[in-house]
Amino acid sequence: MKEKFLIKQPLYLIFSVVFISGVLMLLLYGTIKIEQSIEKKMIEISTNDVFTIVNNSVIQIEELLDKEQDYSSQILSNEILQKAIEKKLELLITENIAYTYLLYKDERGVFRFLADGSKKDKAFVNQKFDIDNLQWLDVYKTKESLQIENSYLQELSITHIAPVFRKGKVEMLLTVDFSIKKVRKINQILTMMKNGIITIVIIIILFLAILLFQTLRYLKMRKNAYVDKLTGVYNRNYLQDAQDFIHLQDYILATLDIDHFKAVNDTYGHDVGDKILTQVAECIRGSMRKHQDIAIRYGGEEFVLLIKRDPKETLEEINIVEYIFKAIQTKDFWIQKKESLAITVSIGVNLAPHQSRTFSEAFKLADIALFNAKSRGRNNIEIYDENNHNNNSTMMSINEIKEAIEENRLLCYYQKIVSNETLESSHYEALLRIRDKQGNIITPDRILPAIEGTFLLRNITKAVLEICYEKLLVDPDISINVNLNPTDIINPSIIEILTEYAQQEGIAKRLGLEIVETQDVVRTADGKENLLTLKKLGYKIYIDDFGSGYSNFIYLAQIQTDFIKIDGAIIKKILDDKISYLLVKSVVGFAKEAGIQVIAEFVSSEEIYQKVKELGIEYSQGYHFSIPSEL
Repeated sequence: MKEKFLIKQPLYLIFSVVFISGVLMLLLYGTIKIEQSIEKKMIEISTNDVFTIVNNSVIQIEELLDKEQDYSSQILSNEILQKAIEKKLELLITENIAYTYLLYKDERGVFRFLADGSKKDKAFVNQKFDIDNLQWLDVYKTKESLQIENSYLQELSITHIAPVFRKGKVEMLLTVDFSIKKVRKINQILTMMKNGIITIVIIIILFLAILLFQTLRYLKMRKNAYVDKLTGVYNRNYLQDAQDFIHLQDYILATLDIDHFKAVNDTYGHDVGDKILTQVAECIRGSMRKHQDIAIRYGGEEFVLLIKRDPKETLEEINIVEYIFKAIQTKDFWIQKKESLAITVSIGVNLAPHQSRTFSEAFKLADIALFNAKSRGRNNIEIYDENNHNNNSTMMSINEIKEAIEENRLLCYYQKIVSNETLESSHYEALLRIRDKQGNIITPDRILPAIEGTFLLRNITKAVLEICYEKLLVDPDISINVNLNPTDIINPSIIEILTEYAQQEGIAKRLGLEIVETQDVVRTADGKENLLTLKKLGYKIYIDDFGSGYSNFIYLAQIQTDFIKIDGAIIKKILDDKISYLLVKSVVGFAKEAGIQVIAEFVSSEEIYQKVKELGIEYSQGYHFSIPSEL
């Protein structure tokens, strides 16, 4: 349908408002400047004679005074001199000049009258004079005359201050207050200009009202064109028009497809299929954040999801995708009053659409992930990985990991941490493993990348904590360290579990908490507070992979660290790389001063062991002493 609207894009409204507002401001500014210019010219014309007379009066007053003596003292002590000066000041009084007076500043800096030539409200000699403007003091600095202007509705009021010098120093101030009535013609011109501006303002308001009405009309029509009538979410038209304006760095991109939807249509008919589509869309919208995330029906049973990134939360957006997935998985989709269907979906996710040149390329990558999700049996979330999308069989999917947790196929391998002095086992580090359905042991490098930042990572932490807790209960002679990521430290359910474990005697002292080196832990008050709470419960805090990241020594003190584990990548190069050696040496020196014990990771040979021992490192961990295994 052909559009016949005044405004074709809402953005034009903004430009119009800005432009018109700018014109108005220029008009107002110009009027003010004109008025100021007129007033300035009036002042120049009207005051030239006055200033000349005042300056002559200063000369006449100076002639009456002995320049070898203090002026103010002479006048205060000589009544005849006072009268003579006042007569000269009275000569200045005219129709426009109401007040003229001579002032001095006493020892305390207070202005006082020496003589007053005014005919009304005459001041006494030495009476205090209160200044209402600090500009008065500038005369003493600049040693030049000063005019202070005050503009009123029908007149201009001016205070002219002329310095009286003695031996190059300002001794007194001769002051004249006079007013200049504004010319009636000028008032008429200014009034006409102001009325003109008001008229323009009214016209602009009417214009903007029409503009706003047309724009709202336009937006309503555009909304109808961009919204899918069946589901209420955006449609493909919206995506086609908006894709060039979507800032891909602000979103993750996901494609969602309803599993076996053709079977639903074939079995129950298209009316039921439409009901399912509507309910799925409602479920998607209900799981999204309002005004942040965008849902688009791309076609048939496929939806495109744009999930807004939160810079304060690491991969929080993937949790929104998982929340949508779980909400659909657990919802009953009603096709009749007493009959419902269980619906599942497959989702492909592109976590880095901004790395693509266009939206279409980013969409294709999400679609590849969706295809892989369907290939794995549907009812699955697949995250696109550039390094692995051609060999996805090497990585576990989110669905496989979820099944492994539900079927208790998570287990821990343990690696010894030994004392460098006695070579006896001090404690163990618990290392995550999954046993797949074929009995193969899967290592973390094939597990963690797929679930980084997701709720499954928290579930794995809980499962590992439970495994280690049970192991500690069975064997009271061992101590075990578990790895926590920064999000675990601020997760209330993890803290609650650790608090509950600490109630069992001796558990907290034997369950060490290893945290990957990061400033994220102490950036938030919750993270720091939770770590200090865990310390009070008796847990020991280990900083894992120290030296690989920020190496910020300050946060070690903030969270009261007990142990530092120096990153294995540095320890491996300690024999041949001088920088690595010096880095380890400086960390050890700092740790000893701070009362923190040090553990060297990746100690794989006798030579490395001897070197770390020589540096004064208390503990070692690595293949030289043991390989990870079940206890």
